[in-house]
Amino acid sequence: MRFVGLIAVGAALVGISAARAETPARCPARDFQAAAGQAIDTLAASQSFTGAVLVAVDGKPVLRRAVGEANREWHVANTVDTRFRIGSATKTFTAVAVLRLVDDGKVALDDPVAKYLPSLPQAWAGVTIRMLLSHTSGVPDYIYAPTFRDRETRLVQTPESLVALVRDKPLDFVPGAGWRYSNTGFVLLGMVIEKASGSPYATYLSETFFKPLGMADTGYETEDTVTPRRAFGYMRTRDGWTAGPFIAPSAAYAAGALLSTVDDLLKWDQALYGDRLVSKSGRDLMFADYRNHYGLGWQVDEAWGARRISHGGATPGFQASFQRYPDRRLTVAALSNSELGVSEKLATDLAGLCLGASVYPAEVTLAPKALDAFTGDYRNADGFSVKVIRRDARLAAYFGNQPATTLYPMGPAAFFARESDARLSFRDGVGGSKAMVVRQNGTDYVFKGAP
Repeated sequence: MRFVGLIAVGAALVGISAARAETPARCPARDFQAAAGQAIDTLAASQSFTGAVLVAVDGKPVLRRAVGEANREWHVANTVDTRFRIGSATKTFTAVAVLRLVDDGKVALDDPVAKYLPSLPQAWAGVTIRMLLSHTSGVPDYIYAPTFRDRETRLVQTPESLVALVRDKPLDFVPGAGWRYSNTGFVLLGMVIEKASGSPYATYLSETFFKPLGMADTGYETEDTVTPRRAFGYMRTRDGWTAGPFIAPSAAYAAGALLSTVDDLLKWDQALYGDRLVSKSGRDLMFADYRNHYGLGWQVDEAWGARRISHGGATPGFQASFQRYPDRRLTVAALSNSELGVSEKLATDLAGLCLGASVYPAEVTLAPKALDAFTGDYRNADGFSVKVIRRDARLAAYFGNQPATTLYPMGPAAFFARESDARLSFRDGVGGSKAMVVRQNGTDYVFKGAP
């Protein structure tokens, strides 16, 4: 179990409904601007979010904000033009590139990947392009190789060297029989793009997408790239900020080596509404739910009663969330140069505010004496510790070595956090001892108060 303000999650389902809206979101100007501003300002004040955000309706921005610093050493502020590493949101570009090659007759989704990469292990013979795109191939993820985080991330890699980390490992399951997220699959897709197009991956994306769409601030980063306006990545613990660990961009390749801006992601979003990039049949294939709320290179689910097509990204020192609500013509991008894990929550909350949803519980006021009753040290059965303190009129919780999470009261013994969808409640335990329950994603995590 890992708590990241409070618990890091993927694209969670929020407020799912069977209803389908077919009209653009309204984003009521006065109410939305005030509520969105408060949401951003709250996270900025606690330094839970540092980066840039954009909300657009029908292709027109209704909110563009940047907070925090792009470079803490020199105190250079983030702007809406700051370029951020977008991590696995790169997969959306890789997927569109593959579907473009399908439209061009150079690739077929049900081709075995070995047709393009014949040197792959025999055990992978049943793996198809479609399976790689939908994470149903069973090919192991190279990021879990024992030496990857401490060695390979710090060295220049080739696609072949990344695949070599797992080529001798058994498949996670029979191809097509299960679902497991695999960065290796998208490395293989990058290699297929190069083979089928005759161009390097970065060149193909630049010539086919970035230049035609005017996405001048989006590109493939290399180890020796000098990148104007690129943010530096940081990590934050309860002791303060540290520089994000170095990771060679080539260690992510087609699975996560792109950088972009919120404005460029809006251009990408708008181009996906027509046939300029991929045919309608190709888009329908990409945005179908194959398994586990994942299509072909895109997460597909619902939030606030609206269909959502999205992808997040995380690489050391950076987080990204790119969300599209096509039936409402709503686009939200949140790019951060912090590893705290709130980009997706912020993007989802901003979408909800634009759609008129009740995003946050109503707050109540508790007296300092009532708050003091909940302070103390808590520990769960796995030994994970949480320290709850009172800071002025609010509680704050330290989950492990993470920075403080502000707790907002919504009842006499119930609290919520703006950094995540977690809810906390306090109760008396056995023999009068205190207990705290953290509920997130339908699971209760019980912590007992220390004697």
